[in-house]
Amino acid sequence: MAKLIDFTSLNEMLYGDERYIKEFAEAAVISFSEFKTNYSKYLKARDEENFRRAGHKIKPVAQMLGLNGIIEEYENAKTLIWEEHPETDLQASTHKMDSICTQVLNELENMTTDK
Repeated sequence: MAKLIDFTSLNEMLYGDERYIKEFAEAAVISFSEFKTNYSKYLKARDEENFRRAGHKIKPVAQMLGLNGIIEEYENAKTLIWEEHPETDLQASTHKMDSICTQVLNELENMTTDK
């Protein structure tokens, strides 16, 4: 399976310092775990305000890691709420984001144990 995280960019941004990279990865694991939970919770509840807060919090980290798929699905899900799409569409988005976040978390966790 292809890697989702752009490790080259992350390495350059943190000057190749393994301690910084590991620290960043550990913090990102916490952020993505929280986002994964909140995405599902607030999308299913159609809680636009808290959903937007969750997205606002993860977007900078996702951008730094080159995770455009997360940003694209988040933007799509906001539209699902605004346009009052059926529950099945919300579930499909939740499933898609869960899958993406699970892979990202696996990559980050591997990064923290490899270094």
